[in-house]
Amino acid sequence: MEEVTQEVRDELLKAATDGFIDCGKAIAIARKLNIDPKVVGKACDLLHIRVRSCSLGLFD
Repeated sequence: MEEVTQEVRDELLKAATDGFIDCGKAIAIARKLNIDPKVVGKACDLLHIRVRSCSLGLFD
């Protein structure tokens, strides 16, 4: 995935604070959009958003 869909981008930017998003919020976005959490994790990487307070290995 080299590109982030507008829907995922909007959700992440809305949920992120100061370039960070909590793991629970990222998972909630994945569930809301019915996509794999790894897609959300990759989108975070591309948007330079860091996932925090996360279970080890949930986002590769």
